[in-house]
This record gives sequence, C-alpha cells and structure tokens, in this order.
Amino acid sequence: MNIETVCNQQWYLALYITGGKNREKLFGWLHDRRITPWTPLSLTKIRRADAPHVFRKRVSAVFPGYFFLKANFDVQKIDTIRAHSAFCDFVKFGSQITPVNTRVVEALMKKYPDPTHHPAARDELEVASNIWLTKSQYKRLTQLEKMEHPISRTAMLFDMITHADAWGF
Repeated sequence: MNIETVCNQQWYLALYITGGKNREKLFGWLHDRRITPWTPLSLTKIRRADAPHVFRKRVSAVFPGYFFLKANFDVQKIDTIRAHSAFCDFVKFGSQITPVNTRVVEALMKKYPDPTHHPAARDELEVASNIWLTKSQYKRLTQLEKMEHPISRTAMLFDMITHADAWGF
C-alpha cells in the first residue's frame, strides 16, 4: 500500500498565470497547504550576444502555463486551491475535473527529474527515478523535446493524458 492510497491523493492538471515569479509563488503557496505541485522544466543554454563563448542558462517550462498538482479534494478544497491569484483553473476533460494517470506523471518526472527546481515534489521525483520506461515510452517522451512550439507539446500532453493506454502507460 502506498501513501496515495492512504491519503487518496491524485494528480490533476491545472493552469497558472505565466510571467514573473507566479509559478514559484503559487508552488510555494500550494506546498504550504500540503498540495504537491510539479511541472516539467527544461534547461537550455543561450549564447550571450556580448560574449560569444559564454552561455546563459535558461529554465523554461516544457508546457508553459500548465502544471500538475497532487491533492485530495476531500481534504484540500477546490475553492481554496483556486484562491491564489496565479492559479487559473483545472484542466477538465469533459465537464468535470478528472485525475491524470499517475504513470504519465511519473514518466514525465523520470524524463525531467531535476529536484532543485521542484523542492515541493522531491519525494515524488525520487519515486519516479526508480521506475523504468519502455523504449516506446522513452521515444514518445523524447518527441516532446523535439517539438519547438509549446502549443504542439501541450497538444501531445493532452493526447498522452486522454489516451494513456495508446502511449503505453
């Protein structure tokens, strides 16, 4: 039996207002309320214009404006979660808020594992580091990185969530 079964926590997909430190403030606020927020982040190096041999590190969201949160709506009320100014809304599949397949989130955590960017999700990232992805799963997750446009990556995320079985999860 795992902690999710005991606490009845599930992963959900939600939207936040991008820009500034909104993500960091929202994640800290959620973590204080015992809600685990997480979003895949990628690290890229950008050549500086004033120094051609020097690169700047840039952290960016793989799915800008979207994040996962792990909560139990019987304990953590939806209205409380919506109260933060940087929180937009939950992503609904159909007319209701639907949990996301845990294996999809764990696979994304395996692919984007940097815990320094997600201290609130450190335990979940550690669990995800022990899972093994099939070649097919890894190949599909690698396709996310090849998409230059965030809208295309987000479309793939939605497809992965709604058709988890077809993606091998």
